[in-house]
Order: sequence, then C-alpha cells, then structure tokens
Amino acid sequence: MSPLLSEVAVNELPQGNALKALEMTIPEDWIDYNGHMTEWQYYKVMADAGEVFLRKVGFTEEYRLKGYSFFNVQGQQRNLKECTVGTPIEVFTEIIGFDYVRLHLYTYVVDVRRNITVATGEHMMLHVDTKLRKASPMEPYMLNAIVEASKTLTPALQPKGLGLPFEKIGAA
Repeated sequence: MSPLLSEVAVNELPQGNALKALEMTIPEDWIDYNGHMTEWQYYKVMADAGEVFLRKVGFTEEYRLKGYSFFNVQGQQRNLKECTVGTPIEVFTEIIGFDYVRLHLYTYVVDVRRNITVATGEHMMLHVDTKLRKASPMEPYMLNAIVEASKTLTPALQPKGLGLPFEKIGAA
C-alpha cells in the first residue's frame, strides 16, 4: 500500500517529515559500567516512541479495548554513537511501509546538542486481534488512520540504515 523508497538519504538524520515522538535528557540510571547509555535503554526509548507514534496517528484506548493492538514482532537496533548522562535527545519516527496487517517503522534517536543520530531502530509491527491472539487485518478506522498518517510521515528518501543485514563472521 505504500511506495517503495529507492533513493537513499545521505546521512543518518531524520528527514523533515518525521514525527517527533519523544524529547528527554538522559538520566544517570540509564548509564552502564562503560559510561554510556546502555543498549536496552535505547530499545526502550524506541519502543516508547513507537507507542507515542501509534497514539498520535489514531490508535486509541477505545480501539484497544475493542480487542485490537499492534505487536512488535521484529526489530533491529543500530547504536551509532555513544550517549552519556545529561545528553538531550529527541526521538523521531517515520512510516516505511504498511499493508492491512503490517506496519514498518523507522526510528531515530538524535543527540540534540551535537545534532547527530546516536541510534536507529527498524521495527515491524503486526496488527493483532487480542482476543484470538493472532494477526488480523486492521479495522477500517485504523487502516484509514495509517493511510492518512503515511501521507505526511513517509520519508522522501530511504533512511541510510534501512534494512541493513548483519555482517556474517566466518569461522577462525
């Protein structure tokens, strides 16, 4: 249902149409023994941004109580730069693609002070009937909300880190 992005962005920053989902400053208890933000906090920030994103595009509590939700079923996190205590960050999300059941999102964690992306996340969500506990097509209301959101929240260029595979390491 959504266009395939062909041209790749030249840098890791979010594009101008990305939704700013979160703004915060990194607290001390998010820092690990290496002196930087621990990886699970990056993932939590991106998961929280996904929830904010869904709410802003139309996923309501009423819809959830009808028995529908989105489950994150696949994700890849890239840690690009270190982030330390007191770092102001903003988290942005874009729609990469969707169909009746799937929603493909891309998230950027940006260090505001240095104007660099410190982490990215790529996530595939499934629309789920929570009573049946299985993937199901979105109800017309939700599908329409995603269609409308995609008109402004789909990037013009493919994010630089989109779909990058893991590098395989051969046996020594």
